[in-house]
Amino acid sequence: MTSVLPPFVQAASGSLGAASANALTYPLDLITTRIQATEKGASIRKQIHTYGLSSLYDGIGADTGATLISSFLYYYVYSFLRAVVVRGNGKSKAAMLSLPQELAIGYLSGIASRSITTPLNLITVRLQTARVSDDSSAQGGTSRFTAICQQIFREEGLRGFWKGFSSNFVLSLNPAVTLYLFQQYRRVMLKGKERASPPPGHSFIGGALANSIAVIMLYPLLLAKTVVQASRRSNSTNNSSQGPSIRSSLQGIYTAGGFFALYRGLAAQLFKGILRQGTAMMVKQRIEQLVVQAYLRQRALRRVQYKG
Repeated sequence: MTSVLPPFVQAASGSLGAASANALTYPLDLITTRIQATEKGASIRKQIHTYGLSSLYDGIGADTGATLISSFLYYYVYSFLRAVVVRGNGKSKAAMLSLPQELAIGYLSGIASRSITTPLNLITVRLQTARVSDDSSAQGGTSRFTAICQQIFREEGLRGFWKGFSSNFVLSLNPAVTLYLFQQYRRVMLKGKERASPPPGHSFIGGALANSIAVIMLYPLLLAKTVVQASRRSNSTNNSSQGPSIRSSLQGIYTAGGFFALYRGLAAQLFKGILRQGTAMMVKQRIEQLVVQAYLRQRALRRVQYKG
């Protein structure tokens, strides 16, 4: 992402691209989460037969809100920090930074965005897995969103809304690695004007490949985070026992199924990531191109008016 556009434009285009991709791939995201959260997996056909096609969109409102906020914050902080570093180095705005610099900027941006959107992500996971966990408090009723919030607060208080956040100290490398690899793709595969403004096809392919590599590197932690966030305390425990941690979840998954169990649901995650990240990058690049074109047309019009 070596765009020279202002941080707000990059943040707005990035969030709109991510939200568009999220809406397109949401049913697949829900299926992936249910596979990750349950050892036996979820019978999607049975759920559709029982609850209808609308069940494939459980939690889409919370997830879309989290996606918009997270992506906007990520791209805004990233572009702002990058501009500061580039200015300090005395380079042009479009200059390529070193690997440590790119990863550090992406990592800090990821931590900043996830620290704010973790509660919405947690609520989304609970909504997505409510039907397969027999969670009656999250099914039906006037507001399942409110019911989930009340349930989380009863279980662990306000702190419970940041359940699984510790994994973000590592998982925040995911968007950082993805953006870095996407930049390298542009640098190697594209030349001239296309490098500065990639065609939609290259944006899709580059984003999909970069995301796939990043996901494979960090997938066990991603799986453990989903398991932790999907877990619910039993009423019989009277809230006396602690819920699973990232470490205990990883140990439990490995003990129950061995090494390959740590990659349960990877195929669905990769397929979702290819569609989601590819679409997000493609839409983001297209929006930025339209902004630049609109600016150039407006400047040309002003020149004509000035000469007249």
